Parts: sequence; C-alpha cells; structure tokens
Amino acid sequence: MLKARAFMILTAAATMGAACNGYSQSSAGGAIDPADAKNTVVLRVNNKNTSPMELRMILNGRSEFVGSIGGNDSTSLLLDPQLFPTGLLYIVAIPSGGRGRAVAGPLSATKGDRIDFTIEPALDQSRAIVVP
Repeated sequence: MLKARAFMILTAAATMGAACNGYSQSSAGGAIDPADAKNTVVLRVNNKNTSPMELRMILNGRSEFVGSIGGNDSTSLLLDPQLFPTGLLYIVAIPSGGRGRAVAGPLSATKGDRIDFTIEPALDQSRAIVVP
C-alpha cells in the first residue's frame, strides 16, 4: 500500500512537471526581453497572500493555466500572443489549498500591453489593471 502511494505521488509530480515545462516565466529578479514583451501581453503578478497560487486566464469561457507564484512573491509571465487582442479576459489566482480564488476582469488587452495583477491577503479584494 505504501509503495503504491509513493508511486502515485511520483507519477503526479512527473506529470505536473512535464505540463509546466512549456511556460515562459521569470522571477522578480529576472528580466523579460522587451522585444518579446512587444509581441504579446506581459502578466506581472504581485502575491501579497501567504499561500502559493495557481494562475489561470479565462478567455471565451475556456480556462488556461499560465503559471504559478509562491506566497509573498512577485513574477512576470509572457502570455500566449495568439490570444490577443481580446476584450473579455479574466485573470484568476487559486490558492494551493483550493479555498477561495482571486478573480480580476473582464479586461481588454492587446499586444504590447502589461497586466498588473495584485493578489491581496483577502482574495476578494484582489485587482488587475491594464497598462498600455
């Protein structure tokens, strides 16, 4: 029983690692190339909550994983350029415990814009703005 449980945990970890492999993410200390930023939308996230968060965007009723962020951390992500321009974008942060969520939107963004998303300790007070 214990070996089966360990195998399931390792399988889940490997699957999650492979799923996250293709996403472009830089830490707060890293820099995003301005040429790349011009061709898409940059999502800058400031997590003031102590919980790590899964970041998703909802576009046309479809939810897509875009990255993750640790508690009390900040990061910048390049979003998929094929999705822009758009006028009905929602950004969602889901805590690792799965209790509650921070939702911002609808947002209107086009290539070259930056979305500043702030996740507050009280998730329902989180906000996002689009900076051209």
